[in-house]
Amino acid sequence: MKKYLSTFAGSAICGGFAFGIWPELWKSYGLMGGWIAATLIIGIMWYMNHYNGAILNPPGKIWLDQGWCIGSAGIAWGIVRFQGDISNFLYAVPTLICCLIGGALAGILVWKIRSCDCARKIN
Repeated sequence: MKKYLSTFAGSAICGGFAFGIWPELWKSYGLMGGWIAATLIIGIMWYMNHYNGAILNPPGKIWLDQGWCIGSAGIAWGIVRFQGDISNFLYAVPTLICCLIGGALAGILVWKIRSCDCARKIN
């Protein structure tokens, strides 16, 4: 249970930083502020979540934790910001579906490449 709570907390902090700090740095310092935010926020969050083990990531399994948590935080931020009006969220559904299809196709491709004996034949 402790690992699930730390996963929730690490994900929430990552998403909160991405939507709380990143836009402000971008507004204040332009493109360079965006790059600085990307480096600092994602770097610090990766260190906290993965190196220190805040997020549960079982060995041999792949989980796109920081992508999911930032995406979830963005959806929640949009709904809260617009006071529960989810009509704007519905405009994003086709994009989300395309992202899920693309992610699934990429996963299948990686699985096929890793299960192929071609890499062993080259060496």
